[in-house]
Amino acid sequence: MNARGQAAIEIVFAACLAGLLAVGTVPLFQVWQARTRAERIADQVAVLVAEGRPLPASVTRGADVDVRGHDVRVSLPLTLAGHPLDVTATARTP
Repeated sequence: MNARGQAAIEIVFAACLAGLLAVGTVPLFQVWQARTRAERIADQVAVLVAEGRPLPASVTRGADVDVRGHDVRVSLPLTLAGHPLDVTATARTP
């Protein structure tokens, strides 16, 4: 095999490896994004609860919010590769 043939094989292999790496990081990004959103919602709900204000639907949209005493727990549903899971975050009111 000549040098050009070997280089072409290496380029195809590198492209396939890069594609697999990109596909493998998408679920991690989805989990990170859901976790960040859950943390933001938990923080907003904690502030609203501490101020005695109602929770608007625009803040809690798509999230399961549980307020018990000074603890706020937010759970967001996420589906990865056909498997449902919940991403949760907590916050405390002052």
